[in-house]
Amino acid sequence: MRPRRWIGPSCLIVIIALAFWAFNVCATARTRIAVVDLESQGAKAKSEELGKIAAQWLATAFVNQGRFDVIERQALEEIIEEQQLGTAGVIDVATAAQLGRVLGATYIVTGAVLSHRQGIDLNVKIIDTESAAIKVADRLAATDVAAMSKKISPFVAQLVSKFPLRGFIIHQKGDTFILDVGKSVGAREGMRFKVYREGEIIKHPVSGEILGVEKIPTGQLEVTEAQEKLAFARVIEQKKEESVAVGQNVVSIGAIKPGPAGPIIGVPYSTPTSTTLRFSQAWGRQGVGSGDFLKPCGVAADGAGNIYVADTYNNRIQVFDSSGTFMKSWGRKGTGSGALARPWDVAVDGEGNVYVADTYNSRVQKFDLNGVYLTQWGQKGNANGDFKFLSGIFVGPDGAIYTVDTKLHRVQVFDNQGRFLRSWGSKGKGSGSFVAPLGVTVDGSGNVYVADSKMRRVQKFDSEGRFLAAFTDRLTYPVDVAIDQSSGNLLILDAASHLIWEMSPSGQNLRSYGGPGRSSGQFVEPYGLCADGASNVFVADTGNSRVQKFSH
Repeated sequence: MRPRRWIGPSCLIVIIALAFWAFNVCATARTRIAVVDLESQGAKAKSEELGKIAAQWLATAFVNQGRFDVIERQALEEIIEEQQLGTAGVIDVATAAQLGRVLGATYIVTGAVLSHRQGIDLNVKIIDTESAAIKVADRLAATDVAAMSKKISPFVAQLVSKFPLRGFIIHQKGDTFILDVGKSVGAREGMRFKVYREGEIIKHPVSGEILGVEKIPTGQLEVTEAQEKLAFARVIEQKKEESVAVGQNVVSIGAIKPGPAGPIIGVPYSTPTSTTLRFSQAWGRQGVGSGDFLKPCGVAADGAGNIYVADTYNNRIQVFDSSGTFMKSWGRKGTGSGALARPWDVAVDGEGNVYVADTYNSRVQKFDLNGVYLTQWGQKGNANGDFKFLSGIFVGPDGAIYTVDTKLHRVQVFDNQGRFLRSWGSKGKGSGSFVAPLGVTVDGSGNVYVADSKMRRVQKFDSEGRFLAAFTDRLTYPVDVAIDQSSGNLLILDAASHLIWEMSPSGQNLRSYGGPGRSSGQFVEPYGLCADGASNVFVADTGNSRVQKFSH
């Protein structure tokens, strides 16, 4: 009989610690996410509870990607009910961050299913619980439920491709480090990873709540060989007084290419088809004569391609043909009918009627195509139909007039005679709230885009004001937004960076135009943007007191 070996207390502590470390690595190697029930919108979606069904489809598809630990549905529902964190599909970013901390989830998947005559739309947003920001927002369209179910897997594969790979260094052999991520989750030869170790746990000094963990960068790795479930990497950067080591975290740099599941299906206009914009011409100079400007802030195009400019500090509207030839103008400083006080924006409907955001008079004025006064509505106040700083105006495809109020932090919608229809928004940082919104546009499907300037984002809504998505990438102070008719891409004017950003409908940043300066194609604090039916783009280059035209 062999003698029994006793394990001393110190050895036992080491074994337990190693076991705990190994369990922790295995348990957290994959990103933890939660998929909440989506909101059901439309008669069919509500009657068949398509929001719940879509959430189950999404959860399964995320599991099948092999990169995520998806929180079990029942546990998720219990936490939402216990914490009173909202209802399905309408969890905002702040609530998602709170839910994520409770669940230990990095991301919360939420959104809505909308049924309509043409089929079904699935709108998904994925919220980063650490930063309380929308990481990804996208849409999937299908003709019916069966078609939708078939498209879920490739749709999720495309969503997942926008997330960095996360893992651990699990072994070192000489100068080679082995990572627990491989080809099955998107690792490829040449891919680079940031490496960090976890430092001090950060707690709230009063409540004691754990807010996060300090992340200390140690270096960068580059993959030299990728196997199905492993990757071999070498150090390409070493931080001073730090060293890359086994057990440290790795995060890929840049998005991951989609796997074999294939391209996204259901967003027919998401791939840009247009060429880049190029400077075409500019007109105007600082002054008070015909064709001169004094800090113009708004610009719009009619069906014939004529350009209407809110010549803000000259208190007038000027009209040009698409080549910049002066046609007419109207307006003078004052408070009477037809007079204007710092008009900030202008819009034109399909019949040639012109709507002016008469900002300092707290009203909208309507004129015919010759500038003859027709009617007006609005006054200074907080009630429905009132304004405090009317900064943006646009005519939707249904003829409704959409307005944005910077100081009331809301959108208001009117018919073409000024009758109040609906409004949404209030001051706040969550989805559907605003902090000093400035510009607005509406696409051909009736979706509304609002430049939420101080939140550094553009928010997208359906025509009833239901939040759909947010676009944030690289924006500093977005002031206006337009749709490129040739591609369906979103054009966002940023006054602080003096740029036009072009994004796909799903929020992918494609390219930018402009930059600070007074040369052709450059801007100084531009505030107005529009696109005509021929996909020409016009900018009210406010600081340079001119209009610039860009074409494909």
